[in-house]
Amino acid sequence: MNFLNLPDIKHNAARAAAVLLPMAYAGDCPGADKSAEAIVQASQLLSQWDVETGTDLNNLGLHCLDPLRPNGDAKSAMEQIYRHCSPYFKKGQVLAAVGGCHLGSLGLIRAANEGQHTASVLHLAAHPHVGDGSAEPLGNANCMALVREKCTVAHVGVRSMSKVEHRSIHPDSLVFARDIHASGLNAAADALDMLGEKIFLAIHLDVLDPAVMPAVCRPEPGGLDWYTLNALIRMAARERIITGFSLTGMRLPAGDGLAPQLLAAKLVCKILISILQKNF
Repeated sequence: MNFLNLPDIKHNAARAAAVLLPMAYAGDCPGADKSAEAIVQASQLLSQWDVETGTDLNNLGLHCLDPLRPNGDAKSAMEQIYRHCSPYFKKGQVLAAVGGCHLGSLGLIRAANEGQHTASVLHLAAHPHVGDGSAEPLGNANCMALVREKCTVAHVGVRSMSKVEHRSIHPDSLVFARDIHASGLNAAADALDMLGEKIFLAIHLDVLDPAVMPAVCRPEPGGLDWYTLNALIRMAARERIITGFSLTGMRLPAGDGLAPQLLAAKLVCKILISILQKNF
């Protein structure tokens, strides 16, 4: 199964500008592992022509990898993700991981940091995921606590957090969704300025308003809309070098609904266009 039904022959993994990794990892979010292949499957219903940017997605140089299914405890799973992704970052390829629990971003960020010297993370999510500020016990709720030990992290789109989390995050690196609704993308400028030249983009789909993306573990009202999220990503891509990204946190809806999977697949396309063709 290939993303967007793009031909496998044209862009193999060694020559691709970007590689897409379906990350079938549930972590402590039951069912999240099923979203990876669902997103790839849904992508086959999308057009290979992006009307807004005039981009033929066949020309992006994208190769879809086989799904990665880490096993064992959280620490072992992060090691497997890290080892699997490291070669692509070392070759300078953009790596896009889709599906799975947000915890999986840990292994990806470590690989990006070591392979591309990406020591900054733009974290787009409804929750900051730093727990009590400790990296133990390792889980979805505190996955960004460990990232902060090695990287500068800017949290954008936040709508829910504990008092402990609020105290542990530098005010300039925390942008609430309400600030973006009130002041536009300028509200995120200071947070973006804190990041280095190369960044990893860690997106939890609950950054979107549940009216747009309800298929997440902990939906929070007041999130970003489709166009605002895309504009924010384009701004980041213009001002920084995005070496890779993760799109995680989807829990498949009950029944046969395809809207969340299609949205996620379309968002992957939009992000890749922003990264690989910065003039949009």
